[in-house]
Amino acid sequence: MDVCGCDLAQGGFFIKNGDYLCTLDYQRMYGTRCHGCGEFVEGEVVTALGKTYHPNCFACTICK
Repeated sequence: MDVCGCDLAQGGFFIKNGDYLCTLDYQRMYGTRCHGCGEFVEGEVVTALGKTYHPNCFACTICK
């Protein structure tokens, strides 16, 4: 597995399949991207028709 090798004690970590991953590597490998802007989403999200958005990126097609 290709990981950055950063110090997990400094920035927190996730455990996935027994591997310890920093936040950036976890997002890069398993994260969900916003269908609106393409950036990673975390925390509060909006899900519609199987797609995930940041709350600010979710807008009516006409209003965009």
